[in-house]
Amino acid sequence: MTLSRRTFVKVAGVSAATLALGGLAACSDGGEKADAPGGAPAQAGPQDEAFMSEGKGEHLVCAVTGKLIKIAPAIIAQQKGFFAEEECDVEFQTIALADAMASMSVNRLDIDLFGVVPACSYVSQGAEIYVFGGTILNGSEMLSTEAFDRELKTAEDFRGLRINCSREETGQMALKNYLQEAGLTLGEDVFFEYVDNNTTAMEGLRSGQCDLFITNNAMGYSLGVDGIKVAGIVRDVTGDYPCCRQNCSAEAYTSKYLSLVDFEVAILRGYDYYLNNKDEVIQMLCDYSSQEPDYVEAAMYGTDAYRNVMNLSPDPHTKDVKQFYKALQNINEIDPDSPYDMEPYAVSGIYRKALDILLDREPDNETYKALDAEFAKNND
Repeated sequence: MTLSRRTFVKVAGVSAATLALGGLAACSDGGEKADAPGGAPAQAGPQDEAFMSEGKGEHLVCAVTGKLIKIAPAIIAQQKGFFAEEECDVEFQTIALADAMASMSVNRLDIDLFGVVPACSYVSQGAEIYVFGGTILNGSEMLSTEAFDRELKTAEDFRGLRINCSREETGQMALKNYLQEAGLTLGEDVFFEYVDNNTTAMEGLRSGQCDLFITNNAMGYSLGVDGIKVAGIVRDVTGDYPCCRQNCSAEAYTSKYLSLVDFEVAILRGYDYYLNNKDEVIQMLCDYSSQEPDYVEAAMYGTDAYRNVMNLSPDPHTKDVKQFYKALQNINEIDPDSPYDMEPYAVSGIYRKALDILLDREPDNETYKALDAEFAKNND
C-alpha cells in the first residue's frame, strides 16, 4: 500500500501522539477525506447499506494480545470449532496494541479485541475504526492496605486521596470523569499518578505514598496478600463503562460485513458456552494460558471469597461507548475540540444480525433471550 503525502503526514503525526500517550493515542486512516461544510474534516461513515448483505466467506485477521483469558468467548469458539461451523475463515495473530491499531487504521488488519480507549483515540484523530461488539465491561478494582477504612461510594469519598494507576486501565479514566463531573478538581481535590508496573504501585501502597491502586480484575486476588485488600470497585462508583471491545477496520466493515456477522455468531456461541460449562472452560483456559485453576476461576467467574468484576458480554453497548468518548474528551485524554465524533463508529448492526440468527436457531436459549432483552437498553 502506498500512502499519499497527506496520509503519511497524518499517520506520522498521530504516531508521535501515540508514543506520548503510552500507546493509547490515535492514528489516522489511510484514505483521503473531503472537508465538511464549515471547514471541519468530513467524517465519512458508509452511506450505502448494500454492503450489509455482502462480504460472506472473506478471510479475517484478528489481533489478540499474548495469552489473555479475558477474550474467553473467542478462545472457546476457536477451540470448540464454532468459527469453522459458522464458515468463518478467521486467523488469530498476536500483535501489540499500538501496532494493531495502526494497522487497522490503514486497513491492513481486520479486527482486534483490544480496549475502547485506543479506538476512541484513533477516531478522534480522523481514523475510521468501527466498534461493533463487546469483549469486556468494567473490570477495574481499587486496592489499598488493610488500614484503609474509608468507604468508596460517592465522589466526596475520594477527596484528598492519592491514587496510583496504569495509563491503560480503563477504569481510572471512567473514575476521573465521574469525579470531575461531580465537582472535584483533578490534581487539587484528588490526585492521580501513573505508574509503570504493579511492583511500583504496591510499594507505593505499603510505604504510604498513595492510598489506592486502580488495577485490573483479579489483581486483588493475586496481589491481595500481606495486608493488601480490595477497597472498592470502580463500577460500583461510576456505573457500567466499556472496556475491551471488538473493533474493526473500515475495509472489513464495508467489504466483509457478513463475514463479521459469522465471526459474531461464533463469539456469541462461545459466550453461551462460557456461561454454561464452567468446569470445562476453566480447564480450557488453564491449558490456553498456563495459569492455575484457582486464578482462572477467580478471574473469570469469581469465588465465594473473591468478586469477579468483569462482564464478558459481547453486546456492543454503543450508548456507553459514545458516552465514554465524551468522557475522554472531558478529561482531556483525547482532544476535546476534535471535529470527529464517535456516533458513526459505534455500531450494533453486526451484533444484532448475529443475535437474530441464533435466536432463530435456538428460540429457547436463555443466554440469547437475555441478550435480546438487554439490547435496546444498551444500543441506539
